Amino acid sequence: MKRVIVGLLIIAIVTGCSSKNNFNIEYENQDECNKPKLLLSKDGRNIYTYCIENITIEMKDRKAELKSYIEDNSNAINEIIDTLKLEDTLKDGGTQIYKGDITLIKCNTLDGNKDIYIGNDNMKFKQNFCKDNNYTFIRTYTVKDISKYAEQQYDEDGNRVSYGNSFKVELNEFQGETKTVIINNLWDITLEKNKTYEFEFMINEDVTNVKDEIEDIFKNSTIVGVKETTKTGLEQIQEPMVKQ
Repeated sequence: MKRVIVGLLIIAIVTGCSSKNNFNIEYENQDECNKPKLLLSKDGRNIYTYCIENITIEMKDRKAELKSYIEDNSNAINEIIDTLKLEDTLKDGGTQIYKGDITLIKCNTLDGNKDIYIGNDNMKFKQNFCKDNNYTFIRTYTVKDISKYAEQQYDEDGNRVSYGNSFKVELNEFQGETKTVIINNLWDITLEKNKTYEFEFMINEDVTNVKDEIEDIFKNSTIVGVKETTKTGLEQIQEPMVKQ
């Protein structure tokens, strides 16, 4: 009797592993991509894809587009998570980042955001993720000059503020004047002279009446992404500061 029970347990374990290994996801990377794309809204949360498209899921002898798979299966997100490995839990309330063939970010913020972000295995968490108003805008600038900036900085009330890795940067927008800005806390981004970049900005929530000018944008916004581009002239992305 004991042998039969052990045998059944072994069969159950092997079957479970086999089911998990049968999971397969296929997708295409989007080269021209800066922002998450809303896939669908379900159960009080938004589900986004990030820089991937034409996504299909194959699990338990069923193959379907990702959107249909989630719409038709109330446990779809958990089934996908079961095939991934928990890489990190953020201190924003418990947002979790899972990695495997894809990256899945399951938001769980203190202010109640429960959104999901799905991208390729290299996707990283961005500052506009897991926010109820995650609208960002992109402006394209050419770096005319760049140098380290070490002077003391002050806030609007005259109080000293300290930043790390600050740079003084001369930027030019197509058909615009060259302006000088101070960019603080530029840790994971390297800017080079005479190269052109797409800057993705998120306006700080407590800031109002920001002028649509280079200096005001950099002063009152958070940079959530920078991407080098070879686009020139009217091909460059210059999006509005507010959602239209």
